[in-house]
Amino acid sequence: MKNIIIGTAGHVDHGKTTLIKALSGIDTDRLIEEKKRGITIELGFAHIPNDAGYNIGVIDVPGHEKFIKHMLAGIGGIDFVLFVVAADEGIMPQTREHFEILNSLGIDDGIIAVTKTDMVDEEWLEMLLEEVDEYFKGSFLEGKPVIPVSAATGEGIEELKAEIIAKCDRDNKRREEKELFRLPVDRVFTMQGFGTVVTGTLMDGNVKVGDNVMIYPEGIKAKVRGIQTYGKDTYIAVAGQRTAINLSGVTKDDIDRGDIVAYPGAVTVTGMIDAEISIFSSTDRVVLNNSRVHLYCGSDEVLCKVILLDRDALSAGETAYAQLRLEEPAAVRRGDRFIIRFYSPIITVGGGRIIDALPAKHKRNKPEILAGMDVLSGGSVSEIIYAKACERRFVRQQELASELGLLPQEMASAATGGIADGTLVILPDDTIVSDSKFAHLSEDISNIINAYHADNPLAEGIPRQELLSRLKARWFTDDDKLVQAVLIYLLGQGFIEDRGKSIAISGFSIEYTDEQKVLKEKIAAMYSAAGIEMIKNDEVFALYKDSRIVRAILEDLESEGAIYKVNPSYYIDTPAWEKTVLAARSFDGCFTLAEYRDRLGTSRKYAAELLPAMDKAGITVFDGETRRVVK
Repeated sequence: MKNIIIGTAGHVDHGKTTLIKALSGIDTDRLIEEKKRGITIELGFAHIPNDAGYNIGVIDVPGHEKFIKHMLAGIGGIDFVLFVVAADEGIMPQTREHFEILNSLGIDDGIIAVTKTDMVDEEWLEMLLEEVDEYFKGSFLEGKPVIPVSAATGEGIEELKAEIIAKCDRDNKRREEKELFRLPVDRVFTMQGFGTVVTGTLMDGNVKVGDNVMIYPEGIKAKVRGIQTYGKDTYIAVAGQRTAINLSGVTKDDIDRGDIVAYPGAVTVTGMIDAEISIFSSTDRVVLNNSRVHLYCGSDEVLCKVILLDRDALSAGETAYAQLRLEEPAAVRRGDRFIIRFYSPIITVGGGRIIDALPAKHKRNKPEILAGMDVLSGGSVSEIIYAKACERRFVRQQELASELGLLPQEMASAATGGIADGTLVILPDDTIVSDSKFAHLSEDISNIINAYHADNPLAEGIPRQELLSRLKARWFTDDDKLVQAVLIYLLGQGFIEDRGKSIAISGFSIEYTDEQKVLKEKIAAMYSAAGIEMIKNDEVFALYKDSRIVRAILEDLESEGAIYKVNPSYYIDTPAWEKTVLAARSFDGCFTLAEYRDRLGTSRKYAAELLPAMDKAGITVFDGETRRVVK
């Protein structure tokens, strides 16, 4: 069943609520004060019964200028507008304001209802219809149905209802995948026996009873206990429905109008927004750089400062890029539309579109920043991904997909295209890095390893842990897995080599001087001559003035298999080590240190060094008194 949301718009007392009652049978004015004053103060909700198989929800908005913020809390989620103009008054101030708001919010379709036709004669009505036609010329409402109606006499109501149903036969622009679910909250209350209930227009995705959801921007976890759409219980609600959700795990005090109920990760919580903003052509107000304004997005309202990126002032009819710095966090998605109103006096002056939900802080009047804005505003998904990757050193695919409102498979597909053309690198942990950023990462690693090679010319490479520590400090991260992922990728590309406990630049080999070659041969001969009567490291280090050279030779001899490291104080000639192992394995059962010493034919001193090394190597097992060989 197709789900459509209609919103009303128009000046106060032009008959919006009465018209909705005539179409649906529902009086959307539910507050005592609304009944008393005869005007709509809060958002009202109804649904239009029909035989065409559509769920047609209606949001009735206040027309009075004092309640514009209530109107903004509901109008952004509509599919098309039912624009109301009273025949006895025609185009009025809130007619104009509502119309400019709709333009800024990207509403692109609607029907014009000329109400109260019973209060004017035919000549006046004809003149009024010409005025309406002229006013909407050149806009999204040009050429759309204009239906004269009277809720008092019923004239035109059925014709209007038929046009609404015909208008519902349109492509659904909303996405219904679960991962994209979000519902801006426009009401929250407690219902006896049920607990906390929120209502709103389900913007994207779907939600089911039993789903785990989050309340943003606070990040509070909740569970869906029950769902109603159009007053009926249901197991699932989908995009385009007016929805009430009964939540468990939260109280009424945990949620406010303007919060977002969403699938975890479906929205971005941010304190800054990059946007393309436009000022209404009818306003006489000017937005200056650093102006403080009210921002309305979804059902949320937040104060922010407007940082104009290429000018000092934005006047009527102008459009520009700006960074909006919020005074409190908001939960948004790239592409969301918004409205701005002056801080004081609170006058609606313009609106715009979010092009980056999680930007870096920008400096003004920078050509490269403005060029990046052009990409974010009108570029392809692949171009936008590349721009974001160039902006940050590291960004994980899942995080970026959430920022851009993409499904994981859409993100993966676009990223794969970047790999193919060489603009993106995808690390084993799914981190995205731009080609230029990765070149800098590779250069960092190369510089660190080459510097180590220069300081330690006889070392096979830099110890892995030392390299990880240096890179984390250089890249200002504590994420071991991320740094490991960079190394794994470069190892796979053959840029660096894994040499056991160390990492080297590919192709690096130790080069000894003639003097060092003689020293190496001398040390190897010493260990060969000593056999099982091991030489303590101190004696070997005493052979040469530079201990780093001796240590490198010992590590090189070990890697070649000429000697074996028994413990931090001793190496042993490898054939001698094999002899000591054979001596241990010659025992049929358990044996003591003294028995091993006698069988090997050495002193207790050396036997006491050798046996713990065999325990560590898994050759023997020690129970505190005796050992046995592991078969």
